Amino acid sequence: MKRIILYIFVAAIVAGAVFFILQLTYKSENNIKVSETVIPVKVEYAALHEFQDTSNAVGTLRAREVNPLSPKVAGNVDDVLVDIGDRVKAGQVVIVLDRTSFQLGVNQAKAACQSAKAAIAQARSQFDQAQKEYHRATRLLAGKVIPQSRFDATEAAYNTAMEAMAVTKGNYNQSLAVLETAREHLKNAQIRSSITGIVVDRNVEVGQSVAPGVQVLKIIDQTAIKVDVELPEKDFGRINIDDQAVVSVDAYQGQDFPGKVTMINPMVDPRVRTFRVRIEISNPSGRLVDGMFARVKLLTGRRTALAVSRDSLHRLPGSGTFYVFIVQGDKIKKQSIKIKKMGDKYAEVLEGLVKGEKIVASGAGRLRSGIRVTVPAETAGEIKNTQKEK
Repeated sequence: MKRIILYIFVAAIVAGAVFFILQLTYKSENNIKVSETVIPVKVEYAALHEFQDTSNAVGTLRAREVNPLSPKVAGNVDDVLVDIGDRVKAGQVVIVLDRTSFQLGVNQAKAACQSAKAAIAQARSQFDQAQKEYHRATRLLAGKVIPQSRFDATEAAYNTAMEAMAVTKGNYNQSLAVLETAREHLKNAQIRSSITGIVVDRNVEVGQSVAPGVQVLKIIDQTAIKVDVELPEKDFGRINIDDQAVVSVDAYQGQDFPGKVTMINPMVDPRVRTFRVRIEISNPSGRLVDGMFARVKLLTGRRTALAVSRDSLHRLPGSGTFYVFIVQGDKIKKQSIKIKKMGDKYAEVLEGLVKGEKIVASGAGRLRSGIRVTVPAETAGEIKNTQKEK
């Protein structure tokens, strides 16, 4: 019995040894295969690319021109000819007030003018007569035909007629001014838009009494839109009139609207160290409207810098450290780099690479330092250094 147990024990040891040897042989063969694996990769070269410098800001869209309409005269509303959403032209009548009292004022002023004009004619006739008597009395006094007292009386009558003439002319001019005012009031009983635009607010109804200075309509011109943004002091020397800008709004996701800088405030606010810049956007279709929240990207200049494609970039998880794989002979090496600006397609490299260095753009497998790679002939030598980054 003891001998049988011994035989079983020896057989188990031998079987375990054989299994262990077979495992070592299998792993060794796999390691040899792994070490001999060659991965095909596509490469690019670290090259100079053109980057677009930008400044980002946010603001609120405003119409190019706003016309808050209010009456110039008090009165009752006879008719409202437009409503919210209606388009109007400059000079178009939009509200009509009751014109009865204004027409009456014009009629009264006309009558007063006619009376004053008649008074001028009468005064002129009296003045002409007094002037003749005065000239005649002057000659008679020189010839000592009449006494001094009679001449003095004639002279006084002449001066009185002259003063009466001046008064009647003044009254006539005043009546003309009153008539002009009455006509202006009659004209103002028709409220007109001063701009071409669209009605966005209405605060009046037919029969309502309105007073000067109280807004009854609001009309805006949105054929062009403007947006004022605040930029940090460090950007002051980078922004110029006519610089291009790109504006986006939440209402049109993924769509950009081109604009340009039309105003730069030449003063930096000392409290927050910012300055104001105005961008105008052409808006003939009216898709952009007053009050929209806008994101603005100002294009402030172009420069050339060393770059690699974003496809070639790798990032250490949970960090801001980037790296690429560079090709050295038939193997690759992991290389840490420092990035300054990340564009849509390319990343600007500050440190870690030199121009012309061969970079792995993509590979068919998991890349790591030391593995062997092969570069297809059609990808070798590709240098794309003419792309423009935004």
